[in-house]
Amino acid sequence: MQNQSLVIDCDPGIDDALALLLAAASPTLQLLGVTSVAGNRPLETTTLNARRILDLAGRLDVPVYAGCARPLARPDPRCNLVHGEDGLGGAVLPPERGPLDQLHAVDFLERVLLLSEPRSLTLVAIGPLTNLAMAEIKRPGLLRRAGSLLIMGGAVFCKGNVTPAAEFNFHCDALAARVVLQSGAPITLFGLDVTSKVLMSADWIQSFDRGGNSASSAVAAMLRAYAVEDPLLHDACPVAYALDPTLFRGKPCRLAVDWIPGPNEGRVFPLEADEGEDALAPSNTELILDVDAERLLRLVHERIMTLAY
Repeated sequence: MQNQSLVIDCDPGIDDALALLLAAASPTLQLLGVTSVAGNRPLETTTLNARRILDLAGRLDVPVYAGCARPLARPDPRCNLVHGEDGLGGAVLPPERGPLDQLHAVDFLERVLLLSEPRSLTLVAIGPLTNLAMAEIKRPGLLRRAGSLLIMGGAVFCKGNVTPAAEFNFHCDALAARVVLQSGAPITLFGLDVTSKVLMSADWIQSFDRGGNSASSAVAAMLRAYAVEDPLLHDACPVAYALDPTLFRGKPCRLAVDWIPGPNEGRVFPLEADEGEDALAPSNTELILDVDAERLLRLVHERIMTLAY
């Protein structure tokens, strides 16, 4: 495939770490930068983890930009301990060496999208969408400059994983999710509808121990901790799609997000042609519903095993 310019917005998180390593190990992806956001853990921790993971992959060339420390309309982030106190399952990683750029993540997103040729940049978002929403609020129409916006989040035709109605990323900042889905950007959405179909088996996780490099050993340690709570391969899906879209199948949908605080906060639902205030929203979301899980797991495994660090 032709090289793709890529930016990853994330909240590492063990499954975010796997997505970052997959991108870092893929020579057809030109990783221009990584932006961090509060989500799985507070911003200070997710930023540190992004740097540690890139250093683990030997990618000191990739800058990390710290972003928003709380949701758009809440005073505090909604974090969890699914990934452990440190966000990486207590895995022993080298101390971070890569630089933390002083530019705010929102300003970086604005700059990279404005300086890139229209429709040339792939933007992968695998955490709460606060940074993207803030960039869109600051400069309306900005996200439409992306060639594709690959988002892990939401649960449309299945139950959520933090409430019956909502998936974690969208529940963390439902208003941000609404802003992004209404932006008119070319969105491909990887919700629990598809990520729930990618189960990481104990044998697959253990196979990373045979990699002979520090990255694969760290992956095995992180995934063993993570699989106790959630053995599903969530955040690697959008990065894998950037590498090989034929792994996935979906359909175009017009989607809305319930952002009002309450039991349905973060719920994603399809709209009928004339339904509600979102009726004029463009039908520009490709909702991914199926995946060749075996091929996906093989791709992730093969790429990460090539890391030399």
